[in-house]
Amino acid sequence: MFTASDLDLGVYTPVGDITVLAFCSIMAMFIKQSYIGSEKKRFRIIMCIIIFIFISAASNVGVQMLLKASVIRPLPIYVLRLLHHVLLVTVMYLYIQYLRDPLWLPSNSKKRYQIMSCAAILLCVAVDIVASATKFGFYVSRSGEYNSTFDIFELLYTLFTTTIICLLIKFKPRLLYRVFWGIMGSIILANALLCIQMIYKQISYTTLAFFIPVVGIVFMFHSNPFNVETGAISSDFFTKEVKGNLSKGNDMLIMCCTMNDFSRSISMSPELKSDFYKFFRSNVKKGILYSFPNERYVLTIVKNKRIDYEKVVEKMLSDFLDSHSKYNIDYKIVIMESSKDVLSVDDYIHIIEYSEMKMQFNTICRITKEDVKSYYDKNYILSQLEEISAKKDLFDPRVLVYCQPVYNIKTGKYDTAEALMRLRLEKTGMVFPDQFIPLAEQFNLIHNLSMIILNKTCYAVRGFIEDGYYVKRISVNFSAIDIRYDTFCNEVKSIIDQNGIAYDKIAVEITESRSEADFNLMKQRVIQLQDLGIKFYLDDFGTGYSNFERIMEIPFDIIKFDRSMLMESHRSNSSQYMVKTFANMFNDLRYAVLFEGVENENDEDRCIMMKAQYLQGYKYSKPIPIDDLRGFLSPAVNE
Repeated sequence: MFTASDLDLGVYTPVGDITVLAFCSIMAMFIKQSYIGSEKKRFRIIMCIIIFIFISAASNVGVQMLLKASVIRPLPIYVLRLLHHVLLVTVMYLYIQYLRDPLWLPSNSKKRYQIMSCAAILLCVAVDIVASATKFGFYVSRSGEYNSTFDIFELLYTLFTTTIICLLIKFKPRLLYRVFWGIMGSIILANALLCIQMIYKQISYTTLAFFIPVVGIVFMFHSNPFNVETGAISSDFFTKEVKGNLSKGNDMLIMCCTMNDFSRSISMSPELKSDFYKFFRSNVKKGILYSFPNERYVLTIVKNKRIDYEKVVEKMLSDFLDSHSKYNIDYKIVIMESSKDVLSVDDYIHIIEYSEMKMQFNTICRITKEDVKSYYDKNYILSQLEEISAKKDLFDPRVLVYCQPVYNIKTGKYDTAEALMRLRLEKTGMVFPDQFIPLAEQFNLIHNLSMIILNKTCYAVRGFIEDGYYVKRISVNFSAIDIRYDTFCNEVKSIIDQNGIAYDKIAVEITESRSEADFNLMKQRVIQLQDLGIKFYLDDFGTGYSNFERIMEIPFDIIKFDRSMLMESHRSNSSQYMVKTFANMFNDLRYAVLFEGVENENDEDRCIMMKAQYLQGYKYSKPIPIDDLRGFLSPAVNE
């Protein structure tokens, strides 16, 4: 066996190469265990670099061992030395290959670069072999001494190193400031090590110098909290930063930009990527950018009292909109400041998300105190909806039934009505449908509300009948979500039975669905419940999606024309003719026609002229508590 002193030839010690062997083994293991599928290509290049450096270090140790052996065998020495140098040169080639993606190097030059690199390596191998054979370069004498007056690989190392440095400098705007200096610093450190080694006439740390940039690449591109493609820190750090600043009493400006399909756009456009970085470097020197899911980027700035942040925001928006006109990427921008009204750090992002839901693309929203209050009201409403759903009380006092009387043109009386939903909550008071229906549908809480309204409507109808009033029917709205429940028909039947009223006293209002599955379910439910005598209304005809073939296929009883159709009939004679034709067609097919949104006598006259049977709107009554419907109903003796 041999010891370190046995291998000490004056210019070489194995410490450097053995250190590299250990580091390569550890790093390869860590990379393998933390393998990221989306980074497969780039990680494969890193693994190749590490493997090549490992073999190169082992080859270098082998060369020195053979040079110190009692019997000198030149051929294995030449082979291992050549392998050592070829692998190190290949590592330099792979460095450039790795940097192609983050530097956005043109793909059309890739093949030419590969051919030139391979040719240069083969040429150097040939020159080195010839130099050794002619004893002009490295050679080993029979006595065991070796000489090296010329090394062609040093020129190739210099060429590759110069190429890497030039590429980094040339395409510096395409890299983050910290990434550029991290990579450049590792290369400078590696070359400094080589220079020191040359000064002291050493060759012990050559492989280590080639290993140092690998550490720079792994840390800069894969182990940072920020995304090197966008410069954004992971959203996991957002809460900690905001909490830390607020605890110190620092006011903050928070700007959020959600861009539609931004990741794909930035991956396809080096120009966009470069402009994106320039935008943040030039506008926000002290801000921190965070990356959230769904293409959302949040910028936080700790406010300084000496700076006019209104001007900062206006400048940023101006620059951003200039870029938008160039790249035309849909966006939503939300701007807010830290506030004592925000109860939790996590709520800052939730408030932004809540505001975005109400925004159109390519708009800017500034969060106000009213927006914060609206967010907390929404959360409170949602918690109440969840509680109502979990409680399953069909007489839950928080759910109110309002109704809007419907005028029967033929009888001149109010014998029907539409049931409407309201909530009355302790903290917010009266809550209208536009505030809670979308929430209830989004979180699948609507079904229990629908059944409560049905139950309370049936209960009120029984009360009207017992008090001697005539009620032809009252309609209740149901959503496509309700229709999807397998128990829907049985629940409706059971609730009507429990209240002891006739099935024809209740009508079901539904809106036509675009979904084929929902349409088929709707058809089944209509037929099943109509057999009991329950009437069906097609709600909101004339808005959104209306398919005449499907309408004809489902045997509705009443078609409700949306107010937009009534307004359309006022526009021109041709518009009036069109709406009137629709109404006449439904009449001829034995559907009853109801016009919603009648607000004055002119509306009423027009609807009567268009053969409507029922009218509903503010001309007759605003929505009222269902108990107040008694003021519109007629005694049963007048039936």
